[in-house]
Amino acid sequence: MIAAIISSFVIVIFIVGLAISHYLRQHKKQTNDSSYSITRYWRHQLASTSCDNLSPSSITNEKQSHSIVNETTSIIKNSFSWPEASMLHRQDQEQTKRSSTVSSSALSDSLTMEHIIEPASLIFSLRWDEITKSLFVRIVSARDLFIYRHHRQPLVIDSYVRVELISTSMENTTPKTFPSMRTHIIKKNAHPIYDELFEFTNIEQINNDNYSLVFTISTYDTFTRDEIVGEIIFPIELNTLESTEITFTKILTTRHKQLSNQQLGQMLISLCYQPADSAVTIIVLKAANLPRIGTTRLINPYFKIYMFYKNQRIFKKRSTIKRTTQTPIYNECFTFNIPNNDIENIYFDIILFDYDNHMKHEPIGICSIGKDMNQHWNDVCHRQITKQIAHWYQLKSFNESIH
Repeated sequence: MIAAIISSFVIVIFIVGLAISHYLRQHKKQTNDSSYSITRYWRHQLASTSCDNLSPSSITNEKQSHSIVNETTSIIKNSFSWPEASMLHRQDQEQTKRSSTVSSSALSDSLTMEHIIEPASLIFSLRWDEITKSLFVRIVSARDLFIYRHHRQPLVIDSYVRVELISTSMENTTPKTFPSMRTHIIKKNAHPIYDELFEFTNIEQINNDNYSLVFTISTYDTFTRDEIVGEIIFPIELNTLESTEITFTKILTTRHKQLSNQQLGQMLISLCYQPADSAVTIIVLKAANLPRIGTTRLINPYFKIYMFYKNQRIFKKRSTIKRTTQTPIYNECFTFNIPNNDIENIYFDIILFDYDNHMKHEPIGICSIGKDMNQHWNDVCHRQITKQIAHWYQLKSFNESIH
C-alpha cells in the first residue's frame, strides 16, 4: 500500500515537472516572437515598389500592411527606447538652439552698436520766480542709460539723478552753498522718466556770482557702492530764464571723458632692489597736478600697488587717503618679496583712486614699473648700489593702460 502511494506521488511530480518545462519553453518562444527587429519593419515600410505594377488591390493591400506596420511600430516605440531617434531629436534641438543663439547674438550686437552710437542724455527744464527769488528745476527723463563693461554687453541699470547748485567763481573763497537733492530710483530702465520738481530758494546774489547746476546720474546698487554714469554742468544765466519752464536736452559727460580732457598728474616714486634679501622697496613720496572732478571738486586721492609675477597678480597694498587736495604728500614705504629672486618676471601697477564716502571709488590714473617699461626700473635692478632712486612718473588713463 505504501509503495503504491509513493509511486503515484513520483508520477505526479514527474507530470508537474513536464508541465512546467513545457510552459517555460512556450513563454520563451512567445518572448522571442514578440521582440521584433526595428530595422526589419523600417525596411518593409520603405521597400521600393515599381509604379507600373500598382493596382487598386495592391494599393489596398499596401495600405493595410502599412497600417499594420505603423501599429506595430507604435507598439515598439511605446515598449522600447529608440536611441537613434532620441539622438537625432537632440541634434535637431541643438541645431535649433545654435541657430537661435546666433540670430539673438547678431541682434544683440546690432542693438549694442545702436546704443554705443547714441550717447546718454538728460532732459530737464528750468523756471525762475522773480518774486520769491527761487529757481525751479524739473528733471524730466533720461535716455540710453547703460553701463559698458570690458568685453561685455551693455547693462541696463537702476538709476537716479542728483542735482546741485554750485559756485564756479574762482575768486569767491566762501561761496554760498545749497543742499543737493535727488530723484527717486527707477529700476531696470534704459529710458527712465523721473518727472520731479526741485526748488532752490534765496539766491538773490546769483546775478553777481557764477553759478552752475550740476546733474549727476548714478547707478543704484543694494550691496555695493553706487557708480556715476555721467555728469552735466549747466551754467545759469538768469537773463535767459523766464517765468515759464524752458526745456533743455544735454548729453552726459562720463567721468573718463572728464579726466581725458585734463592732465592726470605725476607721482614721485623711489625704488630700491636688494638681491641679498630678494626684496624690492617702493616709496611713494608725493603726487602733483592731480585733476579736478567736474572742474570744481577736489579729489580725495589714495593709491593701490599691485605686484605681478609672470602676469599673475600675487600682492596688493594700499595707501592712506588724503582729503581734497591736488598735491598729496604720502611718504609711505612698501616692501615686496620677489619669488625665487626672479626679478625679470616682476612688474608693478600703481593705480590712483578718488575716494568717496558713498559712491564707487573711481580710478584716476595708472603708472607701471617693470622691465622694458621704463629706464628707472632697469637702473635700479642692474646697478650694484642698493640705495633708493627717485623718479617722476606720468599718470596714464586707466582704460588705455595695456601691458
